[in-house]
Amino acid sequence: MRKLFFILLISLSGMLCLYSCKKESYLTDEGVHEARVNLTTYDYLAQHPAGLFDTLIIVIDHFGLKDEINNASTFFAPTNYSIKRFYNRKWAELLIRDENATYSLAQMLEAVNVDSLRTYIYNDGNHGPTTANTQYTPIANASGIPGFSYHRQLQPPGQWSFQPIYYLYYVQIRGEQDQVNSDGVVTTPEGDETDLRIRCQTSGIITSTGTVINVLANSHNFIADFYPPLSVQNSTWNYDVAFPFDAANYSGASVSIDQNELATAFGLEASEIPDLLGNTIKFYAVESNGELNATTTANGYGHWFDANGNVINWGADARLFCEYDEANFTFNIGQFPGQTAAGNEYTIKQAMAYEAGFEMIRVTFVFNITIE
Repeated sequence: MRKLFFILLISLSGMLCLYSCKKESYLTDEGVHEARVNLTTYDYLAQHPAGLFDTLIIVIDHFGLKDEINNASTFFAPTNYSIKRFYNRKWAELLIRDENATYSLAQMLEAVNVDSLRTYIYNDGNHGPTTANTQYTPIANASGIPGFSYHRQLQPPGQWSFQPIYYLYYVQIRGEQDQVNSDGVVTTPEGDETDLRIRCQTSGIITSTGTVINVLANSHNFIADFYPPLSVQNSTWNYDVAFPFDAANYSGASVSIDQNELATAFGLEASEIPDLLGNTIKFYAVESNGELNATTTANGYGHWFDANGNVINWGADARLFCEYDEANFTFNIGQFPGQTAAGNEYTIKQAMAYEAGFEMIRVTFVFNITIE
């Protein structure tokens, strides 16, 4: 029953967001908005109108952390979606051993160490968009686990606004600290582990108890993101693709992959892969610098790419799209009408990554495309 309650809770929060995220006053310029709320930190989370933190409140209550949350200087708040990712991961680990295994919210809570939750709690100061630098600022969380920082990164002009827009990131340094440019753009030294950087989808909320709340992106995997990096097995599959230039249509070509070969790579049955995709099998675009990008910008499991093979939204700089049809194990590749030219060559990449325990098996699909 509690497992059912948990799943319904997550689903309900998503439905609430669907119905509440209509055309509201935030779409109209009403001047500068006040970041302060007249609620304690706990009450703000508990009374969120979309129920975005309902499961987080259950976790907080289970460990008796209400006072700690209210007294925190800064709280990087994971959402229900983040906790559901952790729940799904733990359940998937059981299913590997027993395909009929069930998993409850109570079982998940037993798998959580209270100090893991304290990695989101900071008593060493208010950390938010007004205090962030483009360079990493080290911070000390309540768990005593070292290696955490935060910083902000300038976004490309025209993505949302032509005014300077910064995103706030919560960072766990892995190995050697990544190199950070003056605008906050991060590059990983060759041969080093990439630092974990979690974008804040909302930042700088100030509660009546003086806590700065930064809400982490829904893509964050609650607690598990802070585990030791997975042991990764990589394989790369290359495909040469050619199709004619088209000034009027989103035309292109399709590439079918060998589903049995993919199943062998993952150690699964081919029939299992479509159901696991989006859960224990994650789908990504691979940026030109090798970074995985989980944000889709085209239909389904799909992305638009620019001339350099980087993910982009549909628009003037888009050149190609690639959309994966999970039912047929097929990649559908096409062009933006009139924005390529005969003789152009492009390389775009997508990947699937299967997580089993602390092992990740990643298959990268490289499409070398020629416009004829």
